[in-house]
Amino acid sequence: MATADTAAEQDQARHSYNDAVAKLFDQLHCGGGTIHEQAAKMGTTIDESHTLGAGIRLQDLDAILPASRVSTKNVGDRHTEDGMGVPVVGWKKTAEEGNPRWEFEPPTGVPLNLTAVLRFPDNQAPQWAFRYPGKAKEEPVGSHPMKLAADWSAPSAFYWHMSDLDDFDLEKVFLPSRFSDETALYVSSPYDPKRIPLIMVHGLNSSPGAFKRLYNELNREPWFRENYQVWFFSYPTGNNWTYNAAKFRFAMKQADKYARQHGPTDRWDKMVVIGHSMGGVITQASLKKPGDRIYKAFEDRPLEQLTTNRKTISAVKALAMYEPVETPDRVIFMAAPHRGSPMADRFFSNWMMKLIRLPKTMTVDLVDFTLNDFASVMTKGKASSKGWFTSIGSLSPSYPPYEALRGVSFRNGVKIHSVIGDRGKGDTPNSSDGIVPYWSSHLDKVESELIVPSNHSVQNCPEAAVEAKRILKKHLEGR
Repeated sequence: MATADTAAEQDQARHSYNDAVAKLFDQLHCGGGTIHEQAAKMGTTIDESHTLGAGIRLQDLDAILPASRVSTKNVGDRHTEDGMGVPVVGWKKTAEEGNPRWEFEPPTGVPLNLTAVLRFPDNQAPQWAFRYPGKAKEEPVGSHPMKLAADWSAPSAFYWHMSDLDDFDLEKVFLPSRFSDETALYVSSPYDPKRIPLIMVHGLNSSPGAFKRLYNELNREPWFRENYQVWFFSYPTGNNWTYNAAKFRFAMKQADKYARQHGPTDRWDKMVVIGHSMGGVITQASLKKPGDRIYKAFEDRPLEQLTTNRKTISAVKALAMYEPVETPDRVIFMAAPHRGSPMADRFFSNWMMKLIRLPKTMTVDLVDFTLNDFASVMTKGKASSKGWFTSIGSLSPSYPPYEALRGVSFRNGVKIHSVIGDRGKGDTPNSSDGIVPYWSSHLDKVESELIVPSNHSVQNCPEAAVEAKRILKKHLEGR
């Protein structure tokens, strides 16, 4: 065993090495020419014997920069680990339309979490190597392996800085047609059947970026990185949540089909969903089999008596008379208005509804229909006057599907958890997070319910992150 002096000397040597490598890396990634040309200028070479992750090679990168230069302000605390090497962030732009992409690849680009080391092989020029610290956790120094340094926050912070998924939140409310093509599931790295999918569904006036702080807190944990893979469902939030729920179910079916064609599904079948705000409503509705209850909440007459248009009939069934998704195995609701929000009925909200410009044509389960088609069959003329086609209108407690779903049980086997904010007032059950009252977020017969001192942005609350970790660890243990 090394003495204290020897350990201190080793630590000092590591710091000196890292300082020198950091200065040399600044020369490597700056200036004109390729990274190989820059390496040659300083008398070094680059190890290309390994891919960097996601099947990406070093020459595929569009940028590479020191992690220390990436601000993590918008994702929370910076989570790092001391070790050998310099944490860096690689960036690969998403392939242009028509070029090969991996399934469910996120828009804009992919960040890579890397550690740069400079090796000194015998009788050869010094060699740069870039390793993913989550997999290659050590770097050999002589006969002694040394732990790699890591920055677990910078890559995701850089992604949210660059990503289209974290932009234009208000435009997604008021101009949902502009963002309809983004309605999809995206996975943070190529699908891995060895890891449990954790799907995050955002709420109104929001985007997948609403989860960036929670993701940062989860991703700092080795057990999380090794066992879970994060997916995001993105959708334009100006549309009625019933419609967005149908799009969610369709996306989930596509992902389920893909997973079952690509390896074992034991981990896939352990899927967990976190739904915040309206994302919780979308998730809740998709885990129930309403039969004809939603349809009858709008219309007394049989569907076939109202229209002979097969596309309209198919659209109505997809929106209101559907089968629940077969996954997930567990759900965490965060500030979800299961019975609506009184805020949707207030004057300011009614004024905002009038500003929303809905798409002229909507698609669900590959069937196109217009709002007029749907209104003529389902709403007895009330949808337009009450704004039910808009997201804000569909969050009114008077929106009929809330009462229709209230008496419907969740799909068999799914485990339910609730995290609810009370703004720190401690006044539950008379509490509210400022947007959603407790009586709307509360569900009976859940595995757990936690009240946290938060406003409606529960997913950003430290206590909520601790609770999410507790639940996800419990899930790993099969409890």
